[in-house]
Amino acid sequence: MNGSIKWALVAALATGGLVGCHPTYEDERPDVNSLDPRDKGLQSKEVVDSTDQMAASILGDPDLNAKPTQMLIVVGNIKDETNNSGARTNLDIFLRRLKVIIQQKGRGRFTLIVNKAELQELQSKELDLDTGAKDEFGQGGNTNTGRTLPARRQPDYMLNGQITEMNNRGTSYFVFDFKIFGLKGADSGVEVWNGLYEVKVAK
Repeated sequence: MNGSIKWALVAALATGGLVGCHPTYEDERPDVNSLDPRDKGLQSKEVVDSTDQMAASILGDPDLNAKPTQMLIVVGNIKDETNNSGARTNLDIFLRRLKVIIQQKGRGRFTLIVNKAELQELQSKELDLDTGAKDEFGQGGNTNTGRTLPARRQPDYMLNGQITEMNNRGTSYFVFDFKIFGLKGADSGVEVWNGLYEVKVAK
């Protein structure tokens, strides 16, 4: 075989091999609705499935839809009752995704209000009520000297949840308990909605 032809074939095979081994977008960015065999425990699929299910339940609940006025809801936190409590995973990701779906699909039936502590922290950074010098967001033109912080709209309800884990030898069983309860008035302390999601995963 001619030497130049031989080396051309080798180069073509090498190039083809490199192209064939090149990772695809699906390899680098798997679908959030899929389970990755490399991972254990809760995965993105549980976040998507549980929050889609809870949002559908909230938006379709006849009692919530029958309320005469728009529901003002503040989002709380997930109480972590798993065996990895205190680990790096922030389980509030479930509530964060859920509140966005409710806000987008609620069509004005629900108003989501920022948590009081979070709001006050942001206001203290952006609004300087003493000297007018603080502007940590770098927007400039702060003219709030001497003003008091405006009162926020007071929520009528809170959305929060709890995740509990039963640990076995090869699997873990998780129970997600979401609820909306009243903060004032006749519904104070009353669970006006609750939702349950269950999943068993390999350890």
